[in-house]
Amino acid sequence: MHCAATVLLLRERDGALEVLMMRRGAGLAFMAGMWVFPGGRLDPADSSAAALSRLHGTRECGASLLRTMQGDAIEREVALGLYVAACREAFEEAGVLMAVTASGEPCDPARVARLGARREAVTRDAGTFVRMLEEEELRLDLGPLVYWSHWLTPSIEPKRFDTRFFVAPLPPGQAVSADLSELTEHAWVNPATVAGSIARGEIQVVPPTLLTLEDLAESHDRHGGLEAMLRAERGRPTPPVMPRIEAGPSGVSVVMPWDPRYGSVAGEGCGLACEYPPHFTRRRSTVAFAHRGRSSR
Repeated sequence: MHCAATVLLLRERDGALEVLMMRRGAGLAFMAGMWVFPGGRLDPADSSAAALSRLHGTRECGASLLRTMQGDAIEREVALGLYVAACREAFEEAGVLMAVTASGEPCDPARVARLGARREAVTRDAGTFVRMLEEEELRLDLGPLVYWSHWLTPSIEPKRFDTRFFVAPLPPGQAVSADLSELTEHAWVNPATVAGSIARGEIQVVPPTLLTLEDLAESHDRHGGLEAMLRAERGRPTPPVMPRIEAGPSGVSVVMPWDPRYGSVAGEGCGLACEYPPHFTRRRSTVAFAHRGRSSR
């Protein structure tokens, strides 16, 4: 199973929450045509000493909250590496650089635009990202990232990911552009209204993405704004979620661990004794899904 990180970049427009989503190319072998959040595998370079020396805001980011599926603490280097991976993927796939200068000032948008020419090189070699930070005397700003959730691909799938979801506000003044090598377009989506587009088949998402969008909409509504939401959700419970797959005549059902039927569905699981907080148990517990090539983002 591959460790991975996903970042949900957020902004507000006229009081409404929007999250950045990107569409994967229709010709890709994995998750073709699906709308996803920027993200990808943890690379060894993300947890390297060089990467960990280029970090700002490590006290605030909550890396100590990351746990294994069994609830054990993970190594600090790996935990921080997942934050680095989230930042790297935001740069690779969306052209967003969550970094500050040596004095702690936000990275100037014009500078970010100039560095965008290096995205392709970073995609080929993750170590290039760290070298870019060194050359530019920048540090990744982990403080704004909030650890949101922990999803694992069902055991029935041949390609599996252990994925940490992070949320963060879009850095001021920065513009988004999709990496067109795998992505065909991007959009700022209102989580409170996107359910209709999904139901009508206008966009396709995997179940973890659907439930995360619902969770975002509920949290923003409950807290009354993006800044308040991020403050309130820092340190939120993040038990691991590994759905199970139940085949049926018209497709499959993705069964969540808080569903009463979860224990009777075959496959590896997270353990029935695991306590799930209300922001999970208020979500639907079964999602009908016919698309193959699922993933935890």
